[in-house]
Order: sequence, then C-alpha cells, then structure tokens
Amino acid sequence: MNRVGKKHIVIGTAGHIDHGKSALVKALTGIDPDRLKEEKERGMTTDLGFVFYSEDVTIIDVPGHEKFVRHMVAGASTIDFVMFVVAADDGVMPQTNEHLEILKLLGIKRGIVVITKKDLVEKDMLDIVTEDVRNLMRDSFMENAPIIAVSNTTMEGMEDLRRNLDGMIAQTEPKTDRGIFRMPIDRRFIMKGFGTVVAGTVLSGRVKVGDTLELLPEKKNVKVRGIEVHNKKVDEVGTGFRVAINLVGTEKDEIDRGDVLAQTGFFEPSEYVNASLYLLKSAGKPLKNFTRLRIHIGTKEIFGRGVLLDRKTLAPGEKTMVQFRLESPAVSDINDSYVIRTYSPQVTIGGGTIIEPRAIRAKGFDEDLISHLQRMEVGEPVAVVEEDLLLSFDLPRKFEEISHDVNMPVEEVKRQVEALKQAGRVICLDEKRGLYYHLTNYDKLRNRVLEKLNTYHKVNPTGIGLTPLELLKSISRGLDKILMDHSLTSMEQDRTVRITPDGRVSLFAHEVVVDAELETTIKKIEQLFIDSAYKPPDYGAISAQMTAPESAMKKAYRYMLDTGVLVNVGEGVVLHERFVKEAERKLVDYLKKNQEIRVSEFRDLLDASRKFVLPLLIYFDTRGVTIKRGDVRVLGQKYRNN
Repeated sequence: MNRVGKKHIVIGTAGHIDHGKSALVKALTGIDPDRLKEEKERGMTTDLGFVFYSEDVTIIDVPGHEKFVRHMVAGASTIDFVMFVVAADDGVMPQTNEHLEILKLLGIKRGIVVITKKDLVEKDMLDIVTEDVRNLMRDSFMENAPIIAVSNTTMEGMEDLRRNLDGMIAQTEPKTDRGIFRMPIDRRFIMKGFGTVVAGTVLSGRVKVGDTLELLPEKKNVKVRGIEVHNKKVDEVGTGFRVAINLVGTEKDEIDRGDVLAQTGFFEPSEYVNASLYLLKSAGKPLKNFTRLRIHIGTKEIFGRGVLLDRKTLAPGEKTMVQFRLESPAVSDINDSYVIRTYSPQVTIGGGTIIEPRAIRAKGFDEDLISHLQRMEVGEPVAVVEEDLLLSFDLPRKFEEISHDVNMPVEEVKRQVEALKQAGRVICLDEKRGLYYHLTNYDKLRNRVLEKLNTYHKVNPTGIGLTPLELLKSISRGLDKILMDHSLTSMEQDRTVRITPDGRVSLFAHEVVVDAELETTIKKIEQLFIDSAYKPPDYGAISAQMTAPESAMKKAYRYMLDTGVLVNVGEGVVLHERFVKEAERKLVDYLKKNQEIRVSEFRDLLDASRKFVLPLLIYFDTRGVTIKRGDVRVLGQKYRNN
C-alpha cells in the first residue's frame, strides 16, 4: 500500500496586506501561491494559497486585507507554526496586530518573524522596525521568536530564513491523533475526469481509498475515490497532512468551505456550543450578553449570539464561560480553538476553546453547568470521559456510547474508564453487558431513594413500603431499571433498606406500629370484605358503615392494601386476599378440565357480577395465570408446566 510519511508540517503566513507574504512564499518555493485570476490582477491575496515547501511541509498563504480576515482564520486554524511577516518600509500596521491576536486565540505556540523588503530601507529604519516588532511580540508566544530580515527580490537573508525554518520543522512534533478521522474543508473544486475534490488538513485519524465518510453538517455519506498528497496519489494518509480527496456521492456545489469530512457515527452538527471565551484587551468595550457575532470555528464562519453564563457583560481582558447559539449548525470537537469578530464593523475581539461541541440550550447563572464546563476545560481524556459519565444520571453507559459522545476511539475510552474504576470513581454494574456508572451519581441515587422512602413513611406510617417501580418513577421516569435494581440490592445488603418477599421497599429502621384503635378498625374493615366475598364494597360504602375517624379509616385501608390483606385487582375493584386466592384456584381447576373459559362462565363459577369478574380476569392475565385469546382465556405460563 502506498502510504505517506509519519509527519507532515503546515506553516502559515500572517501579517498586514501588501507586506510581501505571497512574494516571500514564491521566493522560498519558486511557486506563486496567488492562484485566482483576481488575485493576479489586483496584486492582493483574497483567498488561501497552498504551496509545498518540501515533500512533507506545506505553506498556507493567507490574505492580509481586513476584508478577508475570515479566510486568514480558516487558514491559520490548522497550522503548526507561523511565518509572521512585517514589511520594513511600513512597519507594524493594524492587521499586524489583529493577525497576532488571532494566532494567540487559535493556540499557535511557535513562529518566526520575517521582516520583508529589507532592500527598500536604510539600516536605521530596519533597526526601528525590528525594535517595534520586538515590542509587539512581548508577552506573546512570539516573544523569543527569531527575527530575520529578507529581500524577496535580491534574496538577501533567504538562506538564514531557510535554516531557521528547517530547524523549526525538525523540532515540530506531529499533531496529536485522537484516532477518529476529521478534516475541515478549506477548498473544493472539480478535477476533469475525476469529479468533486475537497482539500484540507487532516486534524485527526486516518483515511484510505474506499472509505465511506460523512460530509457534515449535511450528514451525507460519501465515498473516497482517490487521495493525493503533494500531487502524488496515495492509498492512505493520516493526521497532520495536507490532502486532496476525490469524493463520490456529492457535487462541488453541495459543499461549502467549513464543511467537515469525518468518520461516520461520531461528529454531530449542533446549533448550541459551550466554550471558554477570552475578550481581548483591544476589544475596547465590554461584550454584552446575547450580542450577535461572527464565530470562526475551523474553516467556517457562522453567525450566532453569545450567551454569557455567569455575568451580563464581559469586560476586555476577562475570561468566562459562554454558550453560542448559532444560526446554522457547527461541527467541532473538544479543545478546538475559535475566534469571534463583531458583526459590523468586522473586528476581532476574542476567542477561546470549544468545551462542549454538542450542547443543549442553557440558562445563565447555572452553577452546575459552569462547574461542569470548568472541569471539562482541562481537556484531558480522563476528565472528558468522567464528565460524560457524570452527566448520565438516569442510565449506565457502554464504552461505545461514551465513544460517540466524546469523539474518542473505543479503546481509548476503555483505558480511561478502567483508570476511573481503579481510582474508585466508577463502578461496573454489569460486566457481561459492559455497563458503567459514576459513583457520585450512584451515591446521589441512593440518597434520593432514602429521601423518597423517608417521605413515604412520614405520610404513610403504617405503609409497608414502595414498589421498585413506584420508587423509580418518583425519582426519574427515565431511570434505568437495571440501575435501580442494582442500587436497591446494594442498599439491602448494607442494611439501609428492607425488601419484602413481594418486593416492597422500606427503610431498614422503619417499623410499622399498629395501635389498638388501628387494629380494631382493620378487623372491622376486613370482616366487611369477608362477608361481601365476590361482591366487595367500595371505599365510600365502607366509610358509611364505620364509626372510626376518617384518618384512621385511611390508615387502616392503606395498611391492608400494603400488607396484601386486600388486593386491588383494577378498575376500582378491591377483594380480600382469601377470595383472590380462591378464585385463582377455581379458575385453574376449571381450565385444567375444560382448556378455556369465557367471562360469563367465570362469572357463574364465582356466582359474581361481571363488574367484578372482568377486572379479576384481567388481573390474572397480568400475572401469568391466564392468557386472553379472543373471547376466551386459556391457562397461562404460571401453570403450563404444572
């Protein structure tokens, strides 16, 4: 298989318009990066230019004019280091400052300062510009960067620049590979005889000919027909490389700059993105909540509003957490850098790091959300995986589910979950199914169970307890049954709760106390039900025949239902347990002899009204005593093998 090397470096240019960035690239490579007709005519770069410095090094030439800063951001978002260009005859200019701020916000860490047009100025002027540049770079990532003066026409200083570039290239570490393919698209075009081609820098993972990828945000599947790196066809390419990919399944006009090619099943477009935000000191004025902005993520510019999560305004030089509510969906990943510019006039005012690429609509001043984002901001894989588990209170998680949530390979998720398990922060609920749950949530769930039971016992002092289903619904209707059962079993083992043979749950320390008055009421009610047999009274009829206070009546009636003395069979019909058992015995005996029974036959068998018999039959259906088939019942699973 024809593969490319292990490392590919992308160098970006930056600097004010007409400071000689494109001429510098041509002087270094012999190739003019200005590829558009209008660029040739105007002598001004309006879009990104791509030139190979060597076999494994690409230079992205970005436009300097303030009208094309969005293209500059698109190009700078994927570079390894920068050639920062300042013209000797102009010195530091507005876009010089803005480009430096953008590079800081995008997290660029290294670079070389190139002072061009050396041949056009005297040494004194060159010294002044050099000193101005040093002052500009102070307290930035470029503070200790080499400053090299060159002439793009006489080629003076070019060899010195090459030596510095080659040294920096050698020291550049490969981009971190997160293991899942993703490539923001910065160019798309038609190649005669091949069709649609897209180009970009691979930010993560690998891609090979024949792969099916997802075109986002359209969520359209496309197939890789061919791959080129440095004008050479290859079968496979990985993280860090500039690459052109020939696609099958889409047309050029269906693709926009800023779209993303990605491995299927991981990245999800979202109109809500949570992030950290730093407002530049140069922003001049505070950023108000809900301001409409231009948000540059990867190679895309998106309009949206910034919702400040812990304040109403953000002062220049301050940092906060923000939710961007976007006017069109973005595709991004955890730790991606971004830049914001004002809507009009277009000025770079800040940026930061994406923390949650897929968020839900947030409210301001949500302390839990802010704490969650602060923990996520670290960006370490173990922290990201742990936060995903913490967010899942209702459901235990599988490796594959976590992998999809955080855009991380399953094997890496397994390693991080195992580390959390060893640290005593995560438990495995089911080894066979691979279900994991965070201990913080587990403790929270146990505490909620105790709270619900405590409330129940206060309101129902004679109550035996709640069923697991009643508990589950009172805590969260989305709560997983496996999770609830595991929690209750654990709590029973450590003698926190007590579970009766019929499954009712109570606090372990709770004791039902039946005083003399209550016991008398219970016996009277029970006798009424025994005397009524299959024609039981409703609650109103019982109340009319009793002299006990209403409160005692309710307690007694509830106690009898909880202990199973009375059985609610449905439709408001309550029978004494003696007659439910007797009816079941008669029904089973009949079916063993006759195979099937109708409602009318069961009514005659019990000498009862259809009003009471039908709910009783349905009750037996739900417990496996019978099975309804058309108009008849047959013996259910409970007795099939007896």
